[in-house]
Amino acid sequence: MIHYFAYGSNLHPLRLIERVPSAQLVAAAECRQHRLRFNKTSVDGSSKCNMLGTDSEADLVYGAIYRLHAAHKADLDAFEGRGAGYEDARILVSSNEKQYRCFTYLAQPTHITENLKPYRWYKQLVCLGAKYLHFPAAYIASIESVTSIEDPDLDRRRKNDALIARILNYR
Repeated sequence: MIHYFAYGSNLHPLRLIERVPSAQLVAAAECRQHRLRFNKTSVDGSSKCNMLGTDSEADLVYGAIYRLHAAHKADLDAFEGRGAGYEDARILVSSNEKQYRCFTYLAQPTHITENLKPYRWYKQLVCLGAKYLHFPAAYIASIESVTSIEDPDLDRRRKNDALIARILNYR
């Protein structure tokens, strides 16, 4: 088993379990000296989440620690675009004064663009995960304040809206 730190659209357990069935939520966690940004260029023409490293202890990204079978990492790599926009990173995160060594995905420098916007459904997935995990209200508000755009691909939009509907009914 390995630990994965999710901080974007994989925050909600249902989203991740549908991608990687062995995923088990361990805890909500904090990654210090990082800021959440929507600046990773996606192949679909929108932006996705990224964690930007900083030198400030005051900066932090909230996320979720998941345990999953090491054999399923390749499946998650494919979903996340490892090697085609995201790269693996090993990080240390904290939850209830306990530290976990996790892998996560960070945008490759060649795939960072500051002027793109996330699709509405993508931002909603991030918000729903943050709310499910009871992140601080100010953090959720900062995500909600990000300007998003409508996905022009109707099939992809419908597929993700169906996922959002399942998440809204998840207990």
